[in-house]
Amino acid sequence: MDELTAYLLDAFGLGGGGAAARLTFVARGAEGRVSLLECHGLRYAVKQPFAADAGFPDLAAGEEVVRREAGHLTHFAQAGIPVPVPVADRDGRFLVPVPVTLGGGLVRLSTWVDGTAPRADFVPGLHATELGTLLGRLHAAAPATDDPIGWWYRTVPEAQVWADLVERGTDQPWHDALVRRVADLERLCDLVRAVPAPTGPFVVGHRDLHPDNLLVTTDGQLVPVDWEDVGPVLPDRELAKVLVQWHVDGEEVDASAVRRTVTAYRAAGGTGAVHGLDSFTMLLSGELNFLARQAAASQAPATEDAHRRHAVAEVQECLLWLPSLSTLQHVLDVVLDLMAAG
Repeated sequence: MDELTAYLLDAFGLGGGGAAARLTFVARGAEGRVSLLECHGLRYAVKQPFAADAGFPDLAAGEEVVRREAGHLTHFAQAGIPVPVPVADRDGRFLVPVPVTLGGGLVRLSTWVDGTAPRADFVPGLHATELGTLLGRLHAAAPATDDPIGWWYRTVPEAQVWADLVERGTDQPWHDALVRRVADLERLCDLVRAVPAPTGPFVVGHRDLHPDNLLVTTDGQLVPVDWEDVGPVLPDRELAKVLVQWHVDGEEVDASAVRRTVTAYRAAGGTGAVHGLDSFTMLLSGELNFLARQAAASQAPATEDAHRRHAVAEVQECLLWLPSLSTLQHVLDVVLDLMAAG
């Protein structure tokens, strides 16, 4: 058993673990890494952000955010929705510093969800009904919140950002693809800028239910994981985001899957209704901000090679996947036709 594993077992009060205790790297994302901690026949997800401060101004502020997340997860679990359960350390903290000698940074623990990724690539129609049922249940059970919606979910980069990325990125693998899509990106940005800032009432939503953040259990349930982005949403905008992230690939729209997800969502008590292109602005804000951030990271001299490679791959995927205005209109037309049919 290595020193980090021993530290985690002690910090979270999980006992000595013995020789059988094991910490195994599982996956990495844009912001951090996930490992599996096994001890005493139990399994935990260990999340370690790459940034030493995890993006928080200080530890107290971070603990407050993570504690609120834990409260939201408890609420959904009590409503009968399968979610991972955060685990507190011996002192009741959910965000725990790691000694510099063990790598530093911050760490958090939750119960492990046994499941597999719902898909490795775009597969039309996959899990459409189950997805609608899950999101409908989440929105039906979601508590109201007075928290404001942050800039990431309601604003987009200025036009100069795209121009600068094109100018500085001539040596990047994604440069030509970005050049081809700049005009399209600006049209998407214009849509977001033209929509007034969202006003309540808001409810608590996951806010990032793309296929990588859901697992399929052995009994066929979809379980949402990676709740770090949980916060206030308008239900129609989270529904619209899910429809596009699951049932659109570039210009391809799986209309049948869109209809099945919306039908299941309504049957499960979902409270949102996609009514216009403004319903897609949460999706566009997040994706365009993410695209700009990853493109900048891939160019920054201080970015480590592993992070640079990951950022390049994210930019390339986003430029291929991100739908145009006409594609979003196609999704909207499918939903509106379904609603008109009753």
